Amino acid sequence: MCIMEVRPGQRSSTIAQAMAHNTSTVERDLDMFKPLLAARGEHELLAKVERAHTALKEAYAEFLSVFVTEVYDEVHIHGDVDHHDHGEERNVVAQAHHDAQLARRYETR
Repeated sequence: MCIMEVRPGQRSSTIAQAMAHNTSTVERDLDMFKPLLAARGEHELLAKVERAHTALKEAYAEFLSVFVTEVYDEVHIHGDVDHHDHGEERNVVAQAHHDAQLARRYETR
């Protein structure tokens, strides 16, 4: 399992990214767990896990939506370019890549 740590000092976009990432990690674990439960004949537990999986998929989509909104707000997109106070310009893809690289330090294994 790989998780991203969440800390109070992080930007909201970073926390939302971590929440989406962590939710996705658990969702992938469920993709492994459900066939195992079926093979074991644990149908009652499988039904509970499937309900939880459905809710988790909805949570993942919501966290991604929050992430997108926060990145948009933080980057202040004007067209496809972010205009920083110090004159540097970055397109959305470059900004997302930069933020993902910064987030790596919060990953734990």
